[in-house]
Parts: sequence; C-alpha cells; structure tokens
Amino acid sequence: MKLYGSIVLLVGQHLHRASALADRLHRWGFQSHFARDMRAASDVLNARPVNLVLRNTYLSDGSSFALLLELVGLPISAFLCFTVEKGCFWLPAIDGGMRCLGLPALTPSEFASALKQKAQGLAVGPRHSKPAASAEVA
Repeated sequence: MKLYGSIVLLVGQHLHRASALADRLHRWGFQSHFARDMRAASDVLNARPVNLVLRNTYLSDGSSFALLLELVGLPISAFLCFTVEKGCFWLPAIDGGMRCLGLPALTPSEFASALKQKAQGLAVGPRHSKPAASAEVA
C-alpha cells in the first residue's frame, strides 16, 4: 500500500532516517521529514504541509507538549513516544486536529497497527501547513 503525497514529521533524536519506523513509513508511501528539536520541527511545519507528526516526549530544547498545541485545529494527527526501559509506548495526542490526550497508550505492535490504519485512511489531497500566525515558538 502506497499513499504518495502523505507527509510525516518525525521529531526527536531517536526518530531518525535509519530507524525501522522511518523505513516502514517509507514503504507505506509517506514522505518523511526529520527534526531533532522543537525549533526545527516548527520550521518544517511552517515550510510544508504535514499529515502526521510522531515525536519524542522530551526534546533537547523543551517539552514537545508546547508544539502540540500549535497543531490543534489543523488536519494533522500526532503521537508522542514515551521511552521505557527497553522499549516505548506511544500516546495518541491529536487525531485529525482534535486533542485526544487521555486515550490509552499503545504498545509498539498496537502503534504499528494504528499507523497502518492512519496510512490507509489518509486521502491524497490538500493538506495544510501550520498557520503563519503561530510560527513563533516560545
């Protein structure tokens, strides 16, 4: 299944080009962009439309929760990665622009299934960038 035109932003030091997650997303037809911190993520969101944001919870220049607030209301979905011992859990944060924090965290296999569903549900069509008015990161 390939959905050319779907764009994902992976934010954080552990979500890099060589990761298994990036490889899987590429196989599903996502064009991936990468950012190490909040500033770089904000730059990407201002420069191009994005469908999906996957990020580490804590970034070198602050908590990623602040950047999530800028995505509310946009047709974007976002998940947060919480690292635990030898793995991680994924927390749904935004679904189609609506806050969904409070939903149960997903194990890696549950997250893979949720991502596959997201990929199948994303229509190739107009996407939206972050509005210029919210371009500044405090």
